[in-house]
Amino acid sequence: MFRKITFTFLFMSFLSINLMSDGHEVNMDSDGTIHEFNYLTVTDPTNFMMALDRFDKSKCAQKWRDESNVNVSLWSLRGTGSSHFILVVYENADMMQKGRNVFNSCKESADMIKTFQKNTDTDRSWNWVSQNVVTGRSWTSNSVFAKYNFNVEEGHEGHYLKAWKKMMKSQMDTITQSFGLNRVVFGNRYVTHMVYVGHDSLDALLKSQETVLSSDEFSEFYEDVKDIRTNVNTELVQLVKYYTGE
Repeated sequence: MFRKITFTFLFMSFLSINLMSDGHEVNMDSDGTIHEFNYLTVTDPTNFMMALDRFDKSKCAQKWRDESNVNVSLWSLRGTGSSHFILVVYENADMMQKGRNVFNSCKESADMIKTFQKNTDTDRSWNWVSQNVVTGRSWTSNSVFAKYNFNVEEGHEGHYLKAWKKMMKSQMDTITQSFGLNRVVFGNRYVTHMVYVGHDSLDALLKSQETVLSSDEFSEFYEDVKDIRTNVNTELVQLVKYYTGE
């Protein structure tokens, strides 16, 4: 009898966990990751891609991955003055420091950066470093994103975050893929925060965003934060390639 009850309890617990992961109960905590966004305006796509591929297969890139577990990817952009960004993600600040030490010490990385003078408009290159505040599902499973860049008045991040989480929790029937919010910790002269919402296709992303933006819950959220938040721009972000050394 005891074994039967134990089995039933374990089965129901397993079912409950899976229902929460596939349904409405989505964890909205920080995953601790650090994200470097390196914005570029590419003028010679062929040679630009060749330079990235060449570095990716170098001993320096392998050491970079081995010692910092870095995640590197290239994304194309619409809705901004830049054509692409290189996204560099570390698990935490300690890993970022290790990764930066390796990357900055290699001839191969210096050679790659030097080529950018010939295949990008360097006058329009810039970057920021952000820290994750909220992660809802893994963004690496999606290939297209809406990215909202905005400013929150100093001292009001807690207010904004509480209102945003409340609104997002009400939209889990619609937002079925990844989403998150990052705080810009370095390079924040343009924006203080960014929100991303991902999907498998542009059509599905646009439909979900239309539903959210027309909801009563979003209207309530807007009224709550309109005096502390200023939207700067919205970017369409699409995956080009992950760099894994393969």
